[in-house]
Amino acid sequence: MAHRNSADDHLQALHQQGWEAACSLHRHLRAGGELAPVATPGVLLEAGEVAYGDVAAQYARFYGMNVTYNQRSGFYFGSPLFVAAGLVGDAVANSSARNRAQAMAQAQWRDFSPCRAILTDRRMLLHVAAENRWVSLRHHEIISFLPVLDQWALFTDYQQWEPMRLAGPTVPWLTAATISVLNRGRSEYQQLPPLPLPD
Repeated sequence: MAHRNSADDHLQALHQQGWEAACSLHRHLRAGGELAPVATPGVLLEAGEVAYGDVAAQYARFYGMNVTYNQRSGFYFGSPLFVAAGLVGDAVANSSARNRAQAMAQAQWRDFSPCRAILTDRRMLLHVAAENRWVSLRHHEIISFLPVLDQWALFTDYQQWEPMRLAGPTVPWLTAATISVLNRGRSEYQQLPPLPLPD
C-alpha cells in the first residue's frame, strides 16, 4: 500500500485551510458582513487605497509570441548520394525547427511563477517572483472573471493585459473577496451568481 509523503499531507492541509477560510468568508459576506482591511508589509498603496487580502498564489498569463529560428543550409560536395543525404538532413532539421517555433509561438499559458497577490478596493497587485516585478491590474479593466474552484483556479481577462490565471489553496477565498469588491456599490453580495461554496 502506498503511503502519502509529508509534502502531500502539507499540501492537502493547505487546501483544507483555504477551503475553510473561503467558506467562512462566504458565509460572513452573505450575512451582510464586510471585508476587513489588512496590512501590506513592505508595499506602499495609493492614497486612500484599502487592501483586503494579501495571499500567496501561482500565477500564469495566456499569450502568443513571435519566435524566430535558424534555417540550416549546408554545402555538400561528393557523391550524389552524399549530397542528397545532406540536403534531406537539412530539410528535416529545418522542418523540425519550424514546427518547434510554431508550437512555441501559439497562444498558451506561460510565465508560471509563484506570486504575492494583494487585493485592494481598486486593483489586484501582484508580485511575480520569477520576474521580480509588480503587476497592477485595475478592477475597472476586467472584462471576464471565471472562478474554477474545483481546479483551485481563477481566470481573469483585462482590457489592457493578457488573460491571467491565479491558482492554489488561497484562490477560493480570494475569489469570494474579489467578487465582494467588484460588486461593491453595484449590487448586494446575496444577489451574485452563487459560488460553489456551502452557505
